[in-house]
Amino acid sequence: MRAAGLFTIEDYSAIIEPELERLKSTHQQLRLLLLLGADFTGFGEGAWGDLTDEIRHTHFHRGAVITDDGFIRTSLNVLKWTLHGHVRTFQNFEYGKALHWVSR
Repeated sequence: MRAAGLFTIEDYSAIIEPELERLKSTHQQLRLLLLLGADFTGFGEGAWGDLTDEIRHTHFHRGAVITDDGFIRTSLNVLKWTLHGHVRTFQNFEYGKALHWVSR
């Protein structure tokens, strides 16, 4: 998945939530790669909370979040101990490394 611009609660409800539900119904082990590239400008009100709640309650094998935003990387590194799966953060220039890691 890739987010660009401002990620809103409406984006979460219309895109992320249904896609994760679809994937959970058809796959036993989820692998998540979320790219928050240079054109990503941040999270709208409520979107960060809903996204982290969803991630904390989803069982997945591996999750890679790619971002140059230090706050997001630090937050996920703190939250990863509460998650059901292995999560790593990568900087944008490490896209290939993240893709390789999440695919293993």
